[in-house]
Amino acid sequence: MPCSICSTVRNITSLLVRHPAFLGALIGMLAALSQSLLISAGGPEAYGFCVACHTRDLVNGVFNILTGTSLALASISKNSVLPVMSVAGVLIGAYVSARLHREHAVKKGSFRDYLIYFLGGFLVLILAMIFGGCPYRAALRTGYGDLIALIFIVAMALGVIAGTAFMLRRAEREDA
Repeated sequence: MPCSICSTVRNITSLLVRHPAFLGALIGMLAALSQSLLISAGGPEAYGFCVACHTRDLVNGVFNILTGTSLALASISKNSVLPVMSVAGVLIGAYVSARLHREHAVKKGSFRDYLIYFLGGFLVLILAMIFGGCPYRAALRTGYGDLIALIFIVAMALGVIAGTAFMLRRAEREDA
């Protein structure tokens, strides 16, 4: 009997670990733990893992070192290397994961394609900094009870749905 119970538990555990909801909950718990560690280390509330803010702090920090200027940095980024290096960690981790799973492919494109992608990403980061449009920060602010952040998350989701529908329609027209 104990062997069949152990086998059943192993099968259930194996299925659970592969389920996206379980992985999402695990990542959420790890994000909450890192958020509490950042706050206890003197970081501001609702900072967490923010691609826009950490990229700004990384660029400003490197620029400050190279030129001797004093561009703005979040208070935690002045005292720690962890937040600004998270962007580098995400890029390196994504690259290593794509290589390990044989999903990495360099797409050949024209200069115009590369320019559009670069300017699009640049625009997204600039607008995120101007409007506080970082989804990570908005999610953390929603957790703190900020209604405006909740409205932003809903609006962002609607924008993603509309953009996806537009791109799908465009791709269907190109295939026809």
